[in-house]
Amino acid sequence: MPRTASTPRSRLATERAVLRHAHGHPEWGQARVAEALRRRGLAVSPAGVRWIWQRHHLETADKRAATLKKTDPARLSAAQRAALARIASRRGGLIEQTNPGGAREHLLGVAVREFARRGFARTSIRDIARAAGIQPATVYHHFASKDDLFVAAHSAGMREVAHLMEVAPIRSRDPWERLEIAFSVHIRHLISGNDLTAWTGASLFLFESPDMQKQLRAERDRFEAVYRRLIADLPLPPGIDRSLLRLQLLGALNWTRTWYRPGKRSAAEIAAHLVKMLKEPLARQR
Repeated sequence: MPRTASTPRSRLATERAVLRHAHGHPEWGQARVAEALRRRGLAVSPAGVRWIWQRHHLETADKRAATLKKTDPARLSAAQRAALARIASRRGGLIEQTNPGGAREHLLGVAVREFARRGFARTSIRDIARAAGIQPATVYHHFASKDDLFVAAHSAGMREVAHLMEVAPIRSRDPWERLEIAFSVHIRHLISGNDLTAWTGASLFLFESPDMQKQLRAERDRFEAVYRRLIADLPLPPGIDRSLLRLQLLGALNWTRTWYRPGKRSAAEIAAHLVKMLKEPLARQR
């Protein structure tokens, strides 16, 4: 459980205070509520606020507003009515004018730019919301937490690249050519300027919490399986550890994003060179 007050009585008092804020200030984000309660002497983290909201199905501003609307309108304070109006107006804002899928993709793109610029640990939901030109509550409408946003962004990038790497080499029967085509697809995405796929490649081995790793494992396994199949088909000499070869190649490919400069070599040229360096020495060992 996220950090909240330590005794049962103080936890109950904190939960009641969080719920009062949900009804009194439904548009407030979890960080703002946690800070307000801290000033009143109640120890609760933003994650603790969100945990309480989730238990009561109040984790988004829209859900808190919906609960508040069930109250007799005559009993609503002026501040509460103003808060409901602000939440309603946000639905007409930039992010909500698009379709839900478009809004989600927009947030993923903004999030990865912020993660790349600031680092995951130093990037907050408030930072992402500010960069997207929306309120933090709107981010939480699409993603339950920063961890969920990271996992969604990483998985989306992995799925896109893995799919293209599976499809593109089908037209060739030569195992070395298939590997070269896959390399070219991989490198093209790393250097394309597409924030989502480029950042996914750069953060492929960025280890966060064990829980996040567990969530990411399925997409990473699918991605690596493409290379496993391609390398398994190569006519390699005995004694070559194909697993180590795969990991070394992944390291070399993902490093491309660090040293690549536009205008010098294309993704296809880099891929061809890498395969040539790999194929010719190995052929001499057979």
